[in-house]
Amino acid sequence: MPPMYVVVNVDDLGLHAAVRRAVEDLSGLARVSSATLLVNGPDAPAAARLSGAGSLGIGVHLNILRGRPESPAHEIPGLVGPQGLFLGDYVTLFKRYLGRAFTPADAEREWTRQVERALDLGVAPTHLDSEKHIHVWPGLFEAACRVAERFGIGWVRRPVELVSPLRWDKGGRRARILNTFALWHHLPTTGRVACPHSVFGVADQGAELLPGRLSAYMKRVRPDVLELVCHPGAPMPEELAGDGPMPADYGPMRISGQWILERDALAAQGWDEAFASAGARLVHYGQLDPATRGLRPEFRQ
Repeated sequence: MPPMYVVVNVDDLGLHAAVRRAVEDLSGLARVSSATLLVNGPDAPAAARLSGAGSLGIGVHLNILRGRPESPAHEIPGLVGPQGLFLGDYVTLFKRYLGRAFTPADAEREWTRQVERALDLGVAPTHLDSEKHIHVWPGLFEAACRVAERFGIGWVRRPVELVSPLRWDKGGRRARILNTFALWHHLPTTGRVACPHSVFGVADQGAELLPGRLSAYMKRVRPDVLELVCHPGAPMPEELAGDGPMPADYGPMRISGQWILERDALAAQGWDEAFASAGARLVHYGQLDPATRGLRPEFRQ
């Protein structure tokens, strides 16, 4: 049986202390191996200190949707509103994309600065993905891959989830819509940048993020490199941890509703058995060679 590698990645590291806390807890349990840093998030400086901790890999969560850009507003006018902030609304941004109010070059300029910010914070990025998977819009995926190659980052998420044709629930529809964008592109061919074969966690989120479903998926699809996409958080009462609200300049966000559900799901029993039954090894992208799609020599045992 050929080897299978699974990356369990937490999106939105840097958004809030609750996300950082969940990454710390779940990586300590060997349930999470990776996270992507939202460099303009209020918790980013503290979250960046997790870089290099144990077997945790840290990438960059590319963002042209929420908060304050790294670029001066006058350099990316199509991506920002009157206050110089990103628009904070997916539909509004997509309408600007369709109207060509901004170009892939604008996104690439901003994403380049976000990677540079991650480097300034002491992170050596292992991979790239993006807020709401916006980097797989046509033209933007190629821009993300150019950013990856420029900085020697070996992996870019291509969020293809191979859902069963029999699934017509909300999660299945969500995955099919995303696949429409993701399958538009040709895969990188340089050997210096690669993509996982597929992902898991788009159709199954929140309380539906279950090891049994992952196990069935791995056995049906047999990917060589699989990324489990997740959004756990570990919020604490304000009187105990000083956790404040979500950042106001990010606009309305519902992701905190998944935090506890996914933290509890990932902390539950059954994940080790799911990996073992499929012959899968938990890794992060920094341990994988994009050219061979196998372990780098220093991580082979």
